[in-house]
Amino acid sequence: MKKIIFVWLFTFELVTGFIVSKSKAQNCIPVTNLEFMTEMKVLNGQTTDQLKLNNLNLWLRGKCVQSGQAKSIALLFQSDDMRLQYCYAAYSALSDKENYYALFDAFNALSYAFLFYDFVNENIAETNTVPIPDSVKLFPDLNYPSPVSYKGMTGCNLPMSDNDFNLLVKPVVDAQGDVNRATAATQFVQSNCVSMAQLMMLSTLIQLDLNRQKFMKQNFTKCYDMENYPAAAQVFSTQSYRDDWNAFAAATIKSLLPPPPPPVIVCTVSEQDMNAIITQLNNQSFASTKVSTAKTILAAKKCFTVSQIKSIVKTMSFENDKLDVAKYAYDYCIDKQNYYQLSDVFDFSSSTTDLMNFLKGKQ
Repeated sequence: MKKIIFVWLFTFELVTGFIVSKSKAQNCIPVTNLEFMTEMKVLNGQTTDQLKLNNLNLWLRGKCVQSGQAKSIALLFQSDDMRLQYCYAAYSALSDKENYYALFDAFNALSYAFLFYDFVNENIAETNTVPIPDSVKLFPDLNYPSPVSYKGMTGCNLPMSDNDFNLLVKPVVDAQGDVNRATAATQFVQSNCVSMAQLMMLSTLIQLDLNRQKFMKQNFTKCYDMENYPAAAQVFSTQSYRDDWNAFAAATIKSLLPPPPPPVIVCTVSEQDMNAIITQLNNQSFASTKVSTAKTILAAKKCFTVSQIKSIVKTMSFENDKLDVAKYAYDYCIDKQNYYQLSDVFDFSSSTTDLMNFLKGKQ
Protein backbone atom coordinates (compact mmCIF):
# COMPACT_ATOMS: atom_id res chain seq x y z
CA MET A 1 0.00 0.00 0.00
CA LYS A 2 1.40 3.32 -1.02
CA LYS A 3 0.67 6.30 1.23
CA ILE A 4 1.33 9.90 0.30
CA ILE A 5 1.17 13.26 1.97
CA PHE A 6 1.65 16.25 -0.35
CA VAL A 7 2.87 19.44 1.32
CA TRP A 8 1.83 22.85 0.04
CA LEU A 9 3.29 25.89 1.83
CA PHE A 10 0.71 28.60 2.26
CA THR A 11 -0.74 30.85 4.98
CA PHE A 12 -4.42 31.66 5.29
CA GLU A 13 -5.36 34.57 7.48
CA LEU A 14 -8.72 35.62 6.08
CA VAL A 15 -11.18 33.48 4.08
CA THR A 16 -14.37 35.08 2.76
CA GLY A 17 -15.11 36.97 5.96
CA PHE A 18 -13.98 34.26 8.42
CA ILE A 19 -10.99 35.05 10.60
CA VAL A 20 -8.91 31.89 10.86
CA SER A 21 -7.83 31.45 14.46
CA LYS A 22 -4.35 30.13 15.19
CA SER A 23 -4.67 30.45 18.94
CA LYS A 24 -5.34 27.67 21.42
CA ALA A 25 -8.87 26.35 21.96
CA GLN A 26 -11.16 29.09 23.16
CA ASN A 27 -14.37 29.14 25.18
CA CYS A 28 -17.48 28.65 23.04
CA ILE A 29 -21.10 27.57 23.31
CA PRO A 30 -21.81 23.99 22.12
CA VAL A 31 -24.49 23.78 19.46
CA THR A 32 -27.51 21.71 20.53
CA ASN A 33 -29.09 19.15 18.23
CA LEU A 34 -32.11 21.40 17.81
CA GLU A 35 -29.96 24.37 16.80
CA PHE A 36 -28.03 22.16 14.42
CA MET A 37 -31.13 20.78 12.72
CA THR A 38 -32.61 24.26 12.45
CA GLU A 39 -29.45 25.59 10.80
CA MET A 40 -29.40 22.64 8.38
CA LYS A 41 -32.91 23.55 7.24
CA VAL A 42 -31.85 27.17 6.77
CA LEU A 43 -28.82 26.15 4.73
CA ASN A 44 -30.89 23.82 2.57
CA GLY A 45 -33.01 26.82 1.67
CA GLN A 46 -30.03 28.81 0.36
CA THR A 47 -29.75 28.71 -3.41
CA THR A 48 -25.99 29.24 -3.75
CA ASP A 49 -22.86 28.14 -1.93
CA GLN A 50 -21.95 31.77 -1.29
CA LEU A 51 -25.24 32.38 0.53
CA LYS A 52 -24.65 29.29 2.63
CA LEU A 53 -21.16 30.50 3.48
CA ASN A 54 -22.44 33.97 4.41
CA ASN A 55 -25.09 32.45 6.67
CA LEU A 56 -22.53 30.25 8.42
CA ASN A 57 -20.28 33.29 8.91
CA LEU A 58 -22.88 34.71 11.27
CA TRP A 59 -24.12 31.45 12.78
CA LEU A 60 -20.73 30.02 13.82
CA ARG A 61 -19.60 33.05 15.81
CA GLY A 62 -18.99 32.01 19.40
CA LYS A 63 -20.33 28.49 18.79
CA CYS A 64 -18.73 25.04 18.91
CA VAL A 65 -19.74 22.19 16.60
CA GLN A 66 -18.77 18.56 16.60
CA SER A 67 -16.80 17.11 13.68
CA GLY A 68 -19.79 15.01 12.59
CA GLN A 69 -22.01 18.10 12.49
CA ALA A 70 -19.35 20.03 10.60
CA LYS A 71 -19.11 17.24 8.02
CA SER A 72 -22.89 17.20 7.52
CA ILE A 73 -22.81 20.92 6.82
CA ALA A 74 -19.84 20.55 4.46
CA LEU A 75 -21.79 18.05 2.37
CA LEU A 76 -24.39 20.72 1.59
CA PHE A 77 -21.93 22.66 -0.58
CA GLN A 78 -21.84 21.96 -4.31
CA SER A 79 -18.33 23.26 -4.95
CA ASP A 80 -15.16 21.84 -3.38
CA ASP A 81 -13.71 25.37 -3.45
CA MET A 82 -16.48 26.78 -1.24
CA ARG A 83 -16.50 23.59 0.86
CA LEU A 84 -12.78 24.08 1.55
CA GLN A 85 -13.33 27.69 2.61
CA TYR A 86 -16.07 26.55 5.00
CA CYS A 87 -13.80 23.83 6.47
CA TYR A 88 -11.04 26.35 7.11
CA ALA A 89 -13.45 28.35 9.24
CA ALA A 90 -15.21 25.37 10.81
CA TYR A 91 -11.93 23.93 12.10
CA SER A 92 -11.55 26.72 14.66
CA ALA A 93 -15.11 26.00 15.86
CA LEU A 94 -14.64 22.23 16.30
CA SER A 95 -15.17 21.03 19.85
CA ASP A 96 -13.39 17.73 19.02
CA LYS A 97 -10.47 18.87 16.90
CA GLU A 98 -8.84 15.46 17.23
CA ASN A 99 -11.52 14.16 14.84
CA TYR A 100 -10.99 16.83 12.19
CA TYR A 101 -10.11 14.19 9.60
CA ALA A 102 -13.82 13.26 9.42
CA LEU A 103 -14.17 16.28 7.12
CA PHE A 104 -11.90 14.63 4.53
CA ASP A 105 -14.82 12.49 3.33
CA ALA A 106 -16.86 15.57 2.47
CA PHE A 107 -14.61 16.46 -0.51
CA ASN A 108 -15.17 15.11 -3.98
CA ALA A 109 -11.50 15.61 -4.96
CA LEU A 110 -8.67 14.21 -2.87
CA SER A 111 -6.52 17.24 -3.60
CA TYR A 112 -8.90 19.43 -1.56
CA ALA A 113 -8.72 16.98 1.34
CA PHE A 114 -4.94 17.37 1.22
CA LEU A 115 -5.23 21.16 1.22
CA PHE A 116 -7.42 21.00 4.31
CA TYR A 117 -5.00 18.58 5.94
CA ASP A 118 -2.10 20.98 5.33
CA PHE A 119 -4.12 23.85 6.79
CA VAL A 120 -4.80 21.85 9.95
CA ASN A 121 -1.21 20.67 10.08
CA GLU A 122 -0.05 24.29 10.06
CA ASN A 123 -2.39 25.09 12.96
CA ILE A 124 -1.33 21.99 14.87
CA ALA A 125 2.33 22.92 14.52
CA GLU A 126 1.62 26.26 16.23
CA THR A 127 -0.94 25.17 18.84
CA ASN A 128 0.31 21.63 19.52
CA THR A 129 -3.18 20.65 20.68
CA VAL A 130 -4.30 18.12 18.02
CA PRO A 131 -2.40 14.92 17.11
CA ILE A 132 -1.33 14.54 13.47
CA PRO A 133 -2.40 11.27 11.80
CA ASP A 134 0.46 9.13 10.46
CA SER A 135 -0.63 9.50 6.87
CA VAL A 136 -3.48 10.14 4.46
CA LYS A 137 -4.50 7.23 2.28
CA LEU A 138 -4.52 8.04 -1.38
CA PHE A 139 -4.81 4.55 -2.86
CA PRO A 140 -6.91 1.61 -1.64
CA ASP A 141 -5.42 -1.39 0.13
CA LEU A 142 -5.00 -3.97 -2.64
CA ASN A 143 -2.65 -6.87 -3.24
CA TYR A 144 -0.28 -4.95 -5.50
CA PRO A 145 2.17 -7.10 -7.52
CA SER A 146 5.91 -6.48 -7.24
CA PRO A 147 8.05 -5.91 -10.35
CA VAL A 148 11.16 -7.11 -8.48
CA SER A 149 12.71 -10.18 -10.16
CA TYR A 150 10.04 -10.02 -12.87
CA LYS A 151 11.00 -12.12 -15.93
CA GLY A 152 7.96 -11.92 -18.21
CA MET A 153 6.99 -9.71 -21.17
CA THR A 154 7.72 -6.01 -20.65
CA GLY A 155 6.15 -2.90 -22.12
CA CYS A 156 8.99 -0.53 -21.14
CA ASN A 157 12.52 -0.68 -19.73
CA LEU A 158 12.48 -0.33 -15.92
CA PRO A 159 9.63 1.08 -13.79
CA MET A 160 10.11 4.31 -11.90
CA SER A 161 10.78 4.10 -8.17
CA ASP A 162 7.89 4.34 -5.72
CA ASN A 163 9.35 7.57 -4.31
CA ASP A 164 9.42 9.20 -7.76
CA PHE A 165 5.90 7.95 -8.45
CA ASN A 166 4.60 9.43 -5.21
CA LEU A 167 6.17 12.80 -6.00
CA LEU A 168 5.11 13.02 -9.65
CA VAL A 169 1.53 11.71 -9.37
CA LYS A 170 0.23 15.00 -7.89
CA PRO A 171 -1.06 16.46 -11.23
CA VAL A 172 -3.20 13.35 -11.70
CA VAL A 173 -4.60 13.67 -8.17
CA ASP A 174 -5.34 17.36 -8.73
CA ALA A 175 -7.29 16.74 -11.95
CA GLN A 176 -11.06 17.11 -11.61
CA GLY A 177 -13.44 14.43 -12.90
CA ASP A 178 -12.88 11.05 -14.55
CA VAL A 179 -12.14 12.41 -18.04
CA ASN A 180 -9.49 14.87 -16.86
CA ARG A 181 -7.94 12.35 -14.49
CA ALA A 182 -7.82 9.65 -17.16
CA THR A 183 -6.15 12.12 -19.54
CA ALA A 184 -3.61 13.19 -16.90
CA ALA A 185 -2.96 9.57 -15.92
CA THR A 186 -2.44 8.56 -19.56
CA GLN A 187 0.05 11.40 -20.05
CA PHE A 188 1.80 10.21 -16.89
CA VAL A 189 2.14 6.66 -18.24
CA GLN A 190 3.27 7.87 -21.67
CA SER A 191 6.05 9.93 -20.04
CA ASN A 192 7.22 7.34 -17.52
CA CYS A 193 7.76 3.60 -17.25
CA VAL A 194 5.29 2.38 -14.62
CA SER A 195 4.85 -0.98 -12.92
CA MET A 196 1.57 -2.86 -12.90
CA ALA A 197 1.10 -1.77 -9.27
CA GLN A 198 1.55 1.89 -10.25
CA LEU A 199 -0.84 1.49 -13.19
CA MET A 200 -3.39 0.03 -10.78
CA MET A 201 -2.95 2.97 -8.39
CA LEU A 202 -3.46 5.47 -11.19
CA SER A 203 -6.62 3.66 -12.27
CA THR A 204 -8.12 3.85 -8.77
CA LEU A 205 -8.14 7.65 -9.07
CA ILE A 206 -10.81 7.17 -11.77
CA GLN A 207 -14.22 6.56 -10.24
CA LEU A 208 -16.36 4.73 -12.84
CA ASP A 209 -15.44 1.15 -13.76
CA LEU A 210 -16.12 1.86 -17.43
CA ASN A 211 -13.67 4.79 -17.50
CA ARG A 212 -11.19 2.87 -15.36
CA GLN A 213 -11.32 -0.08 -17.74
CA LYS A 214 -10.78 2.15 -20.77
CA PHE A 215 -7.72 3.71 -19.12
CA MET A 216 -6.26 0.30 -18.17
CA LYS A 217 -6.72 -1.13 -21.66
CA GLN A 218 -5.30 1.98 -23.35
CA ASN A 219 -2.12 1.93 -21.28
CA PHE A 220 -1.60 -1.80 -20.69
CA THR A 221 1.17 -2.23 -23.27
CA LYS A 222 3.11 0.70 -21.72
CA CYS A 223 3.36 -1.11 -18.38
CA TYR A 224 6.62 -2.80 -17.33
CA ASP A 225 5.46 -6.12 -15.81
CA MET A 226 2.61 -6.84 -18.21
CA GLU A 227 2.18 -10.48 -17.20
CA ASN A 228 1.24 -9.40 -13.66
CA TYR A 229 -2.09 -8.36 -15.17
CA PRO A 230 -4.25 -10.81 -13.11
CA ALA A 231 -3.61 -8.67 -10.00
CA ALA A 232 -5.06 -5.62 -11.79
CA ALA A 233 -8.51 -7.21 -11.83
CA GLN A 234 -8.80 -6.04 -8.21
CA VAL A 235 -9.38 -2.44 -9.30
CA PHE A 236 -12.79 -3.32 -10.78
CA SER A 237 -15.87 -3.55 -8.58
CA THR A 238 -17.80 -6.18 -10.57
CA GLN A 239 -16.88 -9.64 -11.84
CA SER A 240 -17.89 -8.87 -15.42
CA TYR A 241 -15.28 -6.11 -15.64
CA ARG A 242 -12.67 -8.37 -14.01
CA ASP A 243 -13.36 -11.17 -16.51
CA ASP A 244 -13.27 -8.75 -19.44
CA TRP A 245 -9.95 -7.31 -18.24
CA ASN A 246 -8.31 -10.73 -17.85
CA ALA A 247 -9.51 -11.82 -21.30
CA PHE A 248 -8.28 -8.59 -22.90
CA ALA A 249 -4.84 -8.72 -21.24
CA ALA A 250 -4.32 -12.40 -22.06
CA ALA A 251 -5.27 -11.85 -25.71
CA THR A 252 -3.01 -8.79 -25.95
CA ILE A 253 0.00 -10.66 -24.60
CA LYS A 254 -0.68 -13.57 -26.95
CA SER A 255 -0.80 -11.20 -29.92
CA LEU A 256 2.58 -9.71 -28.94
CA LEU A 257 4.37 -13.06 -28.69
CA PRO A 258 6.68 -13.88 -31.62
CA PRO A 259 5.12 -16.29 -34.13
CA PRO A 260 6.10 -19.95 -33.70
CA PRO A 261 8.80 -21.23 -36.02
CA PRO A 262 7.51 -22.80 -39.22
CA PRO A 263 7.20 -26.58 -39.09
CA VAL A 264 10.24 -28.48 -40.26
CA ILE A 265 9.56 -29.88 -43.68
CA VAL A 266 11.08 -33.32 -44.08
CA CYS A 267 12.89 -33.23 -47.38
CA THR A 268 13.01 -36.68 -48.98
CA VAL A 269 12.61 -38.44 -52.30
CA SER A 270 10.63 -41.64 -51.91
CA GLU A 271 11.74 -45.02 -53.23
CA GLN A 272 8.82 -44.98 -55.64
CA ASP A 273 9.95 -41.59 -57.02
CA MET A 274 13.52 -42.85 -57.36
CA ASN A 275 12.42 -45.86 -59.37
CA ALA A 276 10.50 -43.55 -61.71
CA ILE A 277 13.53 -41.21 -62.05
CA ILE A 278 15.92 -44.03 -62.89
CA THR A 279 13.47 -45.44 -65.45
CA GLN A 280 13.06 -42.01 -67.03
CA LEU A 281 16.84 -41.50 -67.30
CA ASN A 282 17.45 -44.95 -68.74
CA ASN A 283 14.88 -44.27 -71.41
CA GLN A 284 16.81 -41.25 -72.74
CA SER A 285 18.43 -42.00 -76.12
CA PHE A 286 21.07 -39.29 -76.10
CA ALA A 287 23.76 -38.71 -73.48
CA SER A 288 23.31 -34.96 -73.52
CA THR A 289 19.56 -35.32 -73.02
CA LYS A 290 20.15 -37.71 -70.13
CA VAL A 291 22.48 -35.18 -68.42
CA SER A 292 20.04 -32.26 -68.81
CA THR A 293 17.11 -34.40 -67.62
CA ALA A 294 19.07 -35.51 -64.54
CA LYS A 295 19.92 -31.91 -63.66
CA THR A 296 16.30 -30.84 -64.09
CA ILE A 297 15.10 -33.62 -61.77
CA LEU A 298 17.78 -32.84 -59.16
CA ALA A 299 16.85 -29.13 -59.08
CA ALA A 300 13.13 -29.94 -58.86
CA LYS A 301 13.22 -32.54 -56.08
CA LYS A 302 16.16 -31.00 -54.17
CA CYS A 303 16.37 -33.62 -51.40
CA PHE A 304 18.54 -36.56 -52.42
CA THR A 305 20.73 -38.80 -50.34
CA VAL A 306 24.26 -39.74 -51.48
CA SER A 307 22.98 -43.22 -52.23
CA GLN A 308 20.23 -41.84 -54.49
CA ILE A 309 22.65 -39.48 -56.27
CA LYS A 310 24.98 -42.43 -56.84
CA SER A 311 22.14 -44.29 -58.59
CA ILE A 312 21.48 -41.28 -60.83
CA VAL A 313 25.16 -40.83 -61.71
CA LYS A 314 25.44 -44.52 -62.65
CA THR A 315 22.86 -44.00 -65.40
CA MET A 316 25.30 -41.71 -67.23
CA SER A 317 27.11 -43.34 -70.17
CA PHE A 318 30.33 -41.33 -70.15
CA GLU A 319 32.89 -40.52 -67.44
CA ASN A 320 32.71 -36.77 -68.05
CA ASP A 321 28.93 -36.84 -67.74
CA LYS A 322 29.17 -38.77 -64.47
CA LEU A 323 31.57 -36.19 -63.05
CA ASP A 324 29.40 -33.30 -64.32
CA VAL A 325 26.21 -34.67 -62.73
CA ALA A 326 28.04 -35.62 -59.49
CA LYS A 327 29.26 -32.05 -59.03
CA TYR A 328 25.87 -30.55 -59.94
CA ALA A 329 24.00 -32.80 -57.49
CA TYR A 330 26.10 -31.67 -54.51
CA ASP A 331 23.83 -28.67 -53.73
CA TYR A 332 20.79 -30.96 -53.57
CA CYS A 333 22.28 -33.55 -51.24
CA ILE A 334 20.91 -33.82 -47.69
CA ASP A 335 23.86 -35.80 -46.26
CA LYS A 336 26.84 -33.97 -47.71
CA GLN A 337 29.18 -35.41 -45.10
CA ASN A 338 28.97 -38.74 -47.02
CA TYR A 339 29.59 -37.28 -50.46
CA TYR A 340 33.03 -38.89 -50.73
CA GLN A 341 31.21 -42.21 -51.28
CA LEU A 342 30.51 -41.14 -54.87
CA SER A 343 34.09 -42.01 -55.75
CA ASP A 344 32.86 -45.59 -56.30
CA VAL A 345 30.96 -44.66 -59.48
CA PHE A 346 34.00 -43.53 -61.46
CA ASP A 347 36.07 -45.73 -63.73
CA PHE A 348 39.19 -43.55 -63.60
CA SER A 349 41.13 -42.32 -60.55
CA SER A 350 41.51 -38.90 -62.18
CA SER A 351 37.72 -38.43 -61.91
CA THR A 352 37.83 -39.37 -58.23
CA THR A 353 40.67 -36.88 -57.65
CA ASP A 354 38.73 -34.18 -59.50
CA LEU A 355 35.63 -34.79 -57.30
CA MET A 356 37.68 -34.73 -54.08
CA ASN A 357 39.24 -31.39 -55.07
CA PHE A 358 35.74 -30.12 -55.81
CA LEU A 359 34.58 -31.16 -52.35
CA LYS A 360 37.55 -29.40 -50.69
CA GLY A 361 36.51 -26.19 -52.43
CA LYS A 362 33.02 -26.53 -50.95
CA GLN A 363 34.26 -26.74 -47.36
